[in-house]
Amino acid sequence: MNSKTPTTIAGLPTARGYASGPVFIYRGGGQIPIPEYVIGPGQETSELMRLHRAVGDVRRDLEGLISVLKERSGKEDVRVFECHLMLLEDPTLNREASSHITEGRVNAESAVRRTIDGARAQFARMNDAYFRERVRDIDDVERRLLKALTGYDRNPAAELKVPSIIVADDLTPSETVQLPRDLVLGFATNGGSTTSHVALLARALALPAVCGLGDVTSRVEPGEFVLLDGTNGAITVNPDEAMRREFEALVSRQRAIAAEVATGGLPAGTLKDGGEVLVYANVHPGIPLAAVTEYGARGIGLYRSEYLWLDRETEPSEDEQFEAYKRAVIYAGKIREGASACIRALDIGGDKLVRGISSKEANPFLGNRSIRYLLSHRDVMRRQLRAIMRASAFGKVKLMYPMVSCIEEIRECAKMLESVKRDLSAEDIPYGKDVRVGVMIEVPSAALNADAFAREVDFFSIGTNDLVQYTMAADRGNDAVAHLYQPFNPAILRLIKETVAAAKRHGIQVSVCGESAADPIVGVYWASLGVDVLSMSSTYIPVIAKVLASLTRHDLDEYAQVPESMPPGSTAQEIFNACQAWMIARLPGLQDVFL
Repeated sequence: MNSKTPTTIAGLPTARGYASGPVFIYRGGGQIPIPEYVIGPGQETSELMRLHRAVGDVRRDLEGLISVLKERSGKEDVRVFECHLMLLEDPTLNREASSHITEGRVNAESAVRRTIDGARAQFARMNDAYFRERVRDIDDVERRLLKALTGYDRNPAAELKVPSIIVADDLTPSETVQLPRDLVLGFATNGGSTTSHVALLARALALPAVCGLGDVTSRVEPGEFVLLDGTNGAITVNPDEAMRREFEALVSRQRAIAAEVATGGLPAGTLKDGGEVLVYANVHPGIPLAAVTEYGARGIGLYRSEYLWLDRETEPSEDEQFEAYKRAVIYAGKIREGASACIRALDIGGDKLVRGISSKEANPFLGNRSIRYLLSHRDVMRRQLRAIMRASAFGKVKLMYPMVSCIEEIRECAKMLESVKRDLSAEDIPYGKDVRVGVMIEVPSAALNADAFAREVDFFSIGTNDLVQYTMAADRGNDAVAHLYQPFNPAILRLIKETVAAAKRHGIQVSVCGESAADPIVGVYWASLGVDVLSMSSTYIPVIAKVLASLTRHDLDEYAQVPESMPPGSTAQEIFNACQAWMIARLPGLQDVFL
């Protein structure tokens, strides 16, 4: 029986669902990524040997460096590394690291990090400026030791051996996609936001996630049992039996809703009076396509092609891309007659950096990302367009350009696509003749120019994640400004209403593929405005389907008026609360879905 006191840490609900299991701490980001895990009985000796070998390797490196510096450099440089050597051989630090292994039963990398963290904090507290400066020396010794232990390029997730809750400061898209998915039960991160790419992947994988937990990595231990509540945004460490029983009840309720929708007989998005709002799935390479039909999606509303790039250092070839797109297109065609796969052109930049491809920028979210990157790397764009068009010979394809901000970009893309079609025809390579082309509305200029854009394209897809980010001038991945992610902010509502109205005036389809589509309060509101398609991670479809199946078109028309009835100057939260109250009053049997 665990004698520790149960502790609940509140964060931001990021990906709905519930999971329980042991903690695996993933250290990445600016530090050398290392695994932290509990070692098995009898492994202490081998871990101590690894630590001693690493110390020996670093000692030899430092001694060699000191020898060279004595011959060709000044005494001050020599003293710096002699100080590093003294720190490396400090008996107190070595005893502490060994104690973490033998008594704490953690791996050598974790023992080094914990020991150095303690020494770093102690030096930083000293009044003497000289000793405070020694923090830099501590950092260097830590880096050398961890590099010796891990080889630095080693993936810390390689030590993940049992299904676990991944606890991290934050995870980049590249780190996230490299995790062994069959061993990940859920995510809990210090930072991040509800629209971070960890959140998107968690939803796509049907894994719960909580972000914005502050210092969760320092408040849990490797191997500790935790309850992860992605629906309400909390993680409970060392839960007692009563907490476990209550948690299992939540899990059972979630499964019941999914099962009810799966056996309901109505396609997802069918309204109570027979009307419909199409409900599609957001997917990306590496996600099992079977989940699309398992959860009731009626098509693929967003295929995130950038994930073909994220776990590698080189561009995937045209043929590699073609095979991936073809699989998605063929699968979409099996869902129902006429179902399409909407493939988004490469959307990198911002927080989606690709090793060997992306370049660092002072302000990447406002830099050369998405369609701007493609138009400045036309060889990359041409290969992708060729692959997409070749895949269109196997089913219905929609091509979507991300982060378009001006009409010139749309026209340049159109020229490039026509050039690709001519080349394919000349090479006698088949492609679909009815590929529909659309743009994402995710920057304010696009929403304000929606009428002009609608004359140039076949459909709109509103990316609410970025539209909110750019309108509110708040980085969607920064937990310090996560409160500004406000889909119901009056400015956002106005932009989306104008976009939908422009689409209707020009007779083109409009969808929402941002994750707000999956929120039963917000997504249903978009449907009430006249959005034709809601596209979301597959696991969210059952809840949205159940809500829509309980409403009529008249209900949606009434719901659309709720924000309109609010007093001038109402906040985003006040508008959300009013919409939530309307939903609870109209559908009391689903109250737990809206809270």
